[in-house]
Amino acid sequence: MSQAKECQSQNYPAKHYQSCKDQLNNYYRIIEDNPLATLIMNTNTDVEISHIPCHFANKNKTSIMAHVSNHHPLAKELQQSPNAVINLIFHGEDAYVSPNDVSIENSQAQMVPTWNYAKVHITGSAVEVKDSNEKYNHMMQTSDYFEYRERSPLPGQENNKYWAISDAPDTAIKHMLNAITVFTVQVDNLEGRFKLSQNKSKVVKEQLAKQFTMRGTATLGQLMLEL
Repeated sequence: MSQAKECQSQNYPAKHYQSCKDQLNNYYRIIEDNPLATLIMNTNTDVEISHIPCHFANKNKTSIMAHVSNHHPLAKELQQSPNAVINLIFHGEDAYVSPNDVSIENSQAQMVPTWNYAKVHITGSAVEVKDSNEKYNHMMQTSDYFEYRERSPLPGQENNKYWAISDAPDTAIKHMLNAITVFTVQVDNLEGRFKLSQNKSKVVKEQLAKQFTMRGTATLGQLMLEL
């Protein structure tokens, strides 16, 4: 896997916004905190766009695990070929930047509006998991991952516990596994698209980060201060 390069050299985005290898942990955080990815793939007739939950399949974060309905174009593509090249976009926070978000003495640094954002793009090869036992294990890992990461059982609730795939009737699980295509994605390239006022002074970034926090995008503001 190529992952992010030392620092990409290309015409777009601007150099101060380009991906760097030392930002990998930030890219991983965006993926883990925003697991509903936009999936983009080319077919013979069209460009297909959809949205699927994903998570890392291994500790070294070189592979992504996901699934789609058997009616999804990717499922049909994998029926005809051993793998399919796809793109995944993970959407971190974004926020509008107004010139009035900075103090008057720093107005020359932010003279026009813009938009800040933190996104991560992955290109990789999707490979179907066909063995029924492996499919079950993958779905067990996925349900456990999201239950423990995304859900917090509240005291007093009737079902005050984490759900497990073993809680469902065997017939329901069998039906589910027959209706979906489970796959892994080998990450061939990972690219961060972070536009976070990297070309501004520390003072300006602090003022913008404060505004973002007040408007409900505190994670984006904190990330600005870390870069």
